[in-house]
Amino acid sequence: MIEFDAGLARDAFRVEARFAAEGGATTALFGASGAGKSTLLALLAGALRPDRGRIVVEGEVLDDVAGGRHVPLERRRIAWVFQDGRLFPHLTVAGNLDYGLARLPRGAARRFARERVIEVLDVGALLGRWPRDLSGGERQRVAIGRALLAQPRLLLLDEPLASLDAPRRLEILGFLERARREFPLSMVYVTHSLAEVLRIADRVVLLERGRVVGEGAPAELAGRLDTPLLAARPDAGALLQAHVAGHEADGSATRLDLGGTPLLVPRLAAAPGEAVRAYVLAGEVMLATSRPQGLSVRNVLPARILRLAARADATVLVELDCGGQRLLAAVSRGAVVELGLEAGRDVYALVKTVSIDAPAGGRLLLDP
Repeated sequence: MIEFDAGLARDAFRVEARFAAEGGATTALFGASGAGKSTLLALLAGALRPDRGRIVVEGEVLDDVAGGRHVPLERRRIAWVFQDGRLFPHLTVAGNLDYGLARLPRGAARRFARERVIEVLDVGALLGRWPRDLSGGERQRVAIGRALLAQPRLLLLDEPLASLDAPRRLEILGFLERARREFPLSMVYVTHSLAEVLRIADRVVLLERGRVVGEGAPAELAGRLDTPLLAARPDAGALLQAHVAGHEADGSATRLDLGGTPLLVPRLAAAPGEAVRAYVLAGEVMLATSRPQGLSVRNVLPARILRLAARADATVLVELDCGGQRLLAAVSRGAVVELGLEAGRDVYALVKTVSIDAPAGGRLLLDP
């Protein structure tokens, strides 16, 4: 369990945040550059000392300004992975991994075995190599392994994919997901990539100008017009919770069930009943005031308009209730007038493309 209620002024900028995270969960700190994400991470790690408030991890008070308590970084049992890996150039991969083990306090239990970490992160073939001979993705896998072998109770990841190209980002995300399943510990993940949040986070803390402007599960925050940090993005959309209902006989598609509402997606290697998440971009949703006929779009979902909000690009975002789940549509201002779109009106949402997060079927998420 993480309990964070603290602040710090740095020059003319101030971070003032309050949030909580369950033990064993992955919490994403999400916001634009300069929002205060890395400063907040440094406060958790103990590299910076707050000028107000308290920070508690797993019941231990790490900072209490009023009580004069500050546990130094090296005694917090918190591991920190940066975007450039920061491996020791004078040590081989094996030496870097063993450095993590060497940091373990005397008498402390080893929660994560060296051999298992090497296997999960697939770095066994790299053990004799030097950091200079590794690719960016390989360096990050080793850095994550070194951090895990320090046996932390909390793992901090500060934009660990930012310096990688798209294929390597997807690769490392897969390794992070596997590590999260294999090694039970809390993670705090800093990013400004919505795709990374949707892929890895159990909970999201939205930061803007040093302050928390939203907090919750990704599905709770995406698709809402009252979370402008997400809704104002070009890749704004909604995250739908669904189950696999079955597959088309010709093998071309999978039928999902959105709590009674059907949704067709490209075929998934997932069994009936398996839970999946479907991310639908607002720009991939059209609206009709009556059920359309003779269209190639196969997903026509009954919905009700909850609210509308104009965007700077001359489009209007429409928040919809679709069988108890939220959906966003981006339409022109002219369409709003011509169709008489307003809160409370029943419409049909035509969904053209869906990105899927399916545990057994691979991912088709937004490019991080």
